[in-house]
Amino acid sequence: MSGIVSGLLCALAWAIGSVSMKELSKKLDPFTLNAPRSLVAGIFALIVTLATGRAETYQAVTWEKLAFMLGSIWLGGGVGDSSYIISMARIGVSRAFPISSTYPVLTLIFGVLFLGESVTWSLAGGLVLVLGGVLLLGKSTDERDTVPQAGRAFGLWLAILASVCWAAANVLLAPGIAGLDSIMVSSIRVPAMSLLAWGVVASRKTWPKLRQLNAREWLYIVVGGLIGWGLGSILFVYTVASIGAARSAIITSTAPLLALPLCAILLKEKLTRYTLAGAVLAVAGVALVSL
Repeated sequence: MSGIVSGLLCALAWAIGSVSMKELSKKLDPFTLNAPRSLVAGIFALIVTLATGRAETYQAVTWEKLAFMLGSIWLGGGVGDSSYIISMARIGVSRAFPISSTYPVLTLIFGVLFLGESVTWSLAGGLVLVLGGVLLLGKSTDERDTVPQAGRAFGLWLAILASVCWAAANVLLAPGIAGLDSIMVSSIRVPAMSLLAWGVVASRKTWPKLRQLNAREWLYIVVGGLIGWGLGSILFVYTVASIGAARSAIITSTAPLLALPLCAILLKEKLTRYTLAGAVLAVAGVALVSL
């Protein structure tokens, strides 16, 4: 049960992080936005690791485990997230969101094929309900008539790529963290993602945009980074280690559901019949997965 709880807390952390970044995402590209966020989170994870006497746990990290850890964060956080952001610009949220949200299905398939995870009726039923709920959440806005025709095919493939990358990242993480401390693992993965993001920022020379941010926007970056990337990463690693890649993907995919009340309260967004129906399905799905 602790794995289910940590998964839901992880989804909540991601929801808070995404809501806090919603307005900033209109001003900054994904890498320029995530570079300082992941840096703050990486420093946080490293400080916690050292302050709690976990430094000696680094000795348990083999080169093979390190490769799995770095591959998962770069594939999921780098390629996957960027593909999703670009796909939204090409085909709109109403298409990109449901396509990319199929990653729990792929994670379940990859988990069975490569990790030997078992499939139960409750897991399969929970997957269907959560996926259906998430897809309904994506119907709250419809941009099909406002998205230009040019580049739609490319945007479609990018959404599919995002789903594949997120699923593969979940599966890669499992063998990389076996027997390791979740906080220590995060102190490696998150800084690695920060290095990648800052490398892209440097190559594209987009750092001047960060100087244009005001104090309030920097506060959002710091807090969002600590919660979304810092706490969220630690909880995600613990969840995968506790309940496996497939169940973790299903549980954490409820982040859009947990973001609903935050969007309604903080961003004054209206709830539709689709979001309410999606919430009911997703909650039922989580209950089934918890069995």
